[in-house]
Amino acid sequence: MAYCENLMAADFGGRRADGATSLTRDDEVISSHFFGQSSFATYANVVEESVVRVDKDIPLEHLGPLGCGINTGAGTVLNELKPEIGSSLVVFGTGAVGCAAVMAAQVADCATIVAVDIHDSRLELARELGATHVINSKTEDVAERLREITAGAGVDYVVDTTGIPALLRQAADALGVRGTVALVGAAKPGTEVAFEVGASLVKGWTFKTVVQGSSVPQAFIPRLIQLWRAGRFPFEKLVGDYSLEDINQGFEDSKSGKTIKPVIIF
Repeated sequence: MAYCENLMAADFGGRRADGATSLTRDDEVISSHFFGQSSFATYANVVEESVVRVDKDIPLEHLGPLGCGINTGAGTVLNELKPEIGSSLVVFGTGAVGCAAVMAAQVADCATIVAVDIHDSRLELARELGATHVINSKTEDVAERLREITAGAGVDYVVDTTGIPALLRQAADALGVRGTVALVGAAKPGTEVAFEVGASLVKGWTFKTVVQGSSVPQAFIPRLIQLWRAGRFPFEKLVGDYSLEDINQGFEDSKSGKTIKPVIIF
């Protein structure tokens, strides 16, 4: 579902396919259906495929992050990469998407799970969520540390949540034979990355882009909830609650790394 030829218009156009909207006021057309549903409202008029049925005993106020960031990170690992038991996986960036990828890598029984970030607090959380190793890219040589961790063999999988060209190049260079880099971070259109294709030719490595974790939300989100119930996907550790009056503080805490996923409750 994520790979739609009409993605930009459907997600950001604020209109149905026929140009109509679901909301009006005194015959005035009101933009709606942002990302299929819009938000910041007491009630929502949504398209059917944006609805996911969940059990009533689930904390509904905390399920919102499952619909985008967490779904993306976990789905990239479990739906797209499908790492083998005992393989190695590196995550660049440990926000909501990256932390979800770390948790999913543990669910998939990866033996080596490396989290890379510039915030020590986020790296500490990544360890708590399943990372076997952490690297602060501000203070450590990422390439050298990955060589040490893999004993020079290179990594099997990389999930890049940053979209930063320099990090993508590092990710590709860190791959072992038949390794794969999955880009989920949204870069500015027109952004380019230079990969080495001479010596790396014999690796047979893969670069792929992934949207929304290549998931069908109606199937995958209930699966994540099932893992959460079993204590294997503790996404609640990423969430911080804020009142609507404190929304700006939520933005600041997200920017500083204090809170991974601010949730506005009103």
